[in-house]
Amino acid sequence: MASIKDAIEESTNEPQALTQYIIFTLPVFGAVYFFTKGQQNTFWFYLLAFLSFIIMLGTMVRCANNVMNFREKIMPSMNPFILFFDSLRTILAILPALALNGGAAYYLVTKIYPMISVTWIAQAATYITYAVCGSIVLTVFMLYAKKFSIKDAFDFKAISDSCIDVLIQVIWLTIQLLVIDGVIAGSITYLCWLFIGIDNVVTYFVWCMTAVFNAALIGNYLGQLNYEALHQAEAKAQKKKEKEEINELRKSNGNPPSPSTF
Repeated sequence: MASIKDAIEESTNEPQALTQYIIFTLPVFGAVYFFTKGQQNTFWFYLLAFLSFIIMLGTMVRCANNVMNFREKIMPSMNPFILFFDSLRTILAILPALALNGGAAYYLVTKIYPMISVTWIAQAATYITYAVCGSIVLTVFMLYAKKFSIKDAFDFKAISDSCIDVLIQVIWLTIQLLVIDGVIAGSITYLCWLFIGIDNVVTYFVWCMTAVFNAALIGNYLGQLNYEALHQAEAKAQKKKEKEEINELRKSNGNPPSPSTF
């Protein structure tokens, strides 16, 4: 079973993990700094925001890939070109699913659900739609991350078999992350509020590092889910294929199919 405890240990036990988190946090902190100073439209803000996105996505997909392939080193390389290449390939792999599911969710939420007269039903349908569409995109991400194969991201059978399992596990992951962030970042934020206030460099840097740390945890956790959600779907598909091959063999030998295979 996927464990947030294992994800934390594997994301922090490597010798250079802390240094890596600090380095990865710098562009994120820079983007937040320019944003808080009202310079959201400057070149440096857009550049640092882009670098932050590359780092976060590259960290997630590389951590997931390392966990899925049982590598000793879980954290990604600090080489910016590798991170950029990983992020670019990931975007290409999940963009069709993101566009399709995002478009479908937007259409349902803005065009169909407003016609529902009961408010709580419309709200529930909205949350369920976003959750299911989001789980499909995450499943595509996981399928791609295992082998870095864009072809695997279009395995519709695996997506349909696994997306609900992924959704349930991600809900549980979100609850655990909220608790962890509340304990770690929340306690440091409280101390800052007591002694130096909230609006300062230390608080912002802690928040930014927490975001980078969460990216590594999410990637690690999704990598662990490969054993449960995706592997189970693959096992079911393999078992079904074996049954079909047995039936074909029996037919070719003039024997009727076994009732247990129906």
